[in-house]
Amino acid sequence: MQQLARQGFSHVSINGLGVPQPFESGPPGDVYSCFYDYSPDLDQFVSSPLLKGYYPQTYLDANLRLLKQHAALARKHGLIPGLHINSPRSMPEAFWEKYAFLRGARIDHPRESFRPRYTLAMAHPVTQDHYRALVRNIMAEVPEIGFMHLWTNDSGAGFEFVSSLYAGRNGGPYLIREWKNDQEIARAAGKNVLTYYHLLRDEARKVNPDFRLVCDLGPFDAERPTIIEGLGNGIDAGRFGYFEFADKKEEQQQLEAVGALRHATLDLAAGNVIGVPFPRLVFERLQQARAQGIRHVLAHVAPNSLAPYDINGEVLRSFQLQEGNDLEAVLADCAERWVGKSRSGALIRLWNLSDTAVRGLPPGVPYSTFAFPWFRLWVRPFAPNIDAIPESDRAYYERYLVATFNNPNRIDLNNDMMWNFLTVAEAEEKRIILDTATLPPLSEAIAESASLVENLPSGTPERRVFQDQHDRLVAMRCFYATLRNLVAWIASVHGYGQTSDPVLKKTYKAGVHEMIDLELENTKTLLTLCQTSGTDFMPVSTIGETEHCYGENFGELLQKKITLMERHRNDEPFVDPNYMWRTPPTK
Repeated sequence: MQQLARQGFSHVSINGLGVPQPFESGPPGDVYSCFYDYSPDLDQFVSSPLLKGYYPQTYLDANLRLLKQHAALARKHGLIPGLHINSPRSMPEAFWEKYAFLRGARIDHPRESFRPRYTLAMAHPVTQDHYRALVRNIMAEVPEIGFMHLWTNDSGAGFEFVSSLYAGRNGGPYLIREWKNDQEIARAAGKNVLTYYHLLRDEARKVNPDFRLVCDLGPFDAERPTIIEGLGNGIDAGRFGYFEFADKKEEQQQLEAVGALRHATLDLAAGNVIGVPFPRLVFERLQQARAQGIRHVLAHVAPNSLAPYDINGEVLRSFQLQEGNDLEAVLADCAERWVGKSRSGALIRLWNLSDTAVRGLPPGVPYSTFAFPWFRLWVRPFAPNIDAIPESDRAYYERYLVATFNNPNRIDLNNDMMWNFLTVAEAEEKRIILDTATLPPLSEAIAESASLVENLPSGTPERRVFQDQHDRLVAMRCFYATLRNLVAWIASVHGYGQTSDPVLKKTYKAGVHEMIDLELENTKTLLTLCQTSGTDFMPVSTIGETEHCYGENFGELLQKKITLMERHRNDEPFVDPNYMWRTPPTK
């Protein structure tokens, strides 16, 4: 909270769970509970007459206690606390045994879950009273809540009959009559969304008149025109989703006409490697947002406790707090403070090389953001035929893989559920860009920083800075190299399977072996870094490995990956196209 205030932030999301695991569960093999431990909804903190007894009181108390602590800490440092919620979220399965008539939309992804999840029918007055009670109760407990940022139609949340529900348009019996056309359905669904938005705002403003609701429009396509009509007066529009639609000038004008503020997300810190420097790109992204008239931005930053020499955060602070700030002056000032004037130029050069590498990452590389840990890419073997590895040998990483037993992602790095990410040609194109534009500047920066560390006396502040930057650059290169080998796997393994030409097969097989050798080398580099570095270069969970975060056994998992890749290096490349039709083994 201190850091956010120092860097010029005004608002902060505070609603993490106060327990290690969410209440949500499912039958064996169901992975959908993985999507409930972030952005928890209102009913994970307080109850209502309708919901009373369905969540353990000790669970609600633990979550609410942490929420209050976060809110107090935020206010202590002058920040406005708020909630980032996935809402309206599904209800406990036992709830439907009593209230089946309130069942609304099926919101889970059928290929990720073995048990359907349903939200309440928002059009029913009982449901509306339930949500009013939740808002009243949470505002009574934490009256300083100043905003809610709402994301939906994903991660256990969704609205009835909207087009982006994974199971298709569906819902309860109160909103849509039979035989309506698409336009009529879209308008009814949009009005239903607005009912919820207005309910949240109106109830919260009874306690905090300055309360604002920020609604992500990403999940809505056909319903957007109707929804935009009802925004404004404290209900704003955001564009934060990972699946988005192109900005439309007409839509921006509509938002302005109804008085809805526009919010945007900016990537100002790399999520999978902490403290990676790309200060010029950060500055450009901030400038572009300001030039577009955007004044409200959602961003995350590297914690100073883990990244004490985070130049990105210094650029952000200067941009927000200093009128007419000068990027070059910021870089020079920080570099001189951290390593002295004589070596400041060398540090700035490292930042420039890293900045170039971050810009060089081609768009559309699968798993390059939040999904990277979900699919265990740093610890799973990149083998020619993953299916040839016995399941008992793969259990060490598949235990936390966000994939059901028949999800092709278990044996195909180019597939999740039923989505194929890249063609062979697209994957090869991205591999070339990574080889020529992304990895070379990082290699250059690593070599230069290693030389600087070697020539500085042990224990000096300057050496600590260059060692810190060196280790983060090595980790970032390992991350980008794994992405490079991921797209090389797609190009070579799928290329091999898609051709009958013996010459091309030989070429693709050579590509498979090159990819394996490079990923082996990369994994050994990462393992050495884990064993020798004192730098906090990646998120590590101290309560044990989770689907979202590696644990303190990370080094052991890397060694298992190395062993399996060496053992299976010469397997014949193959991907089973019928993997999704498999059934669990019988006991």
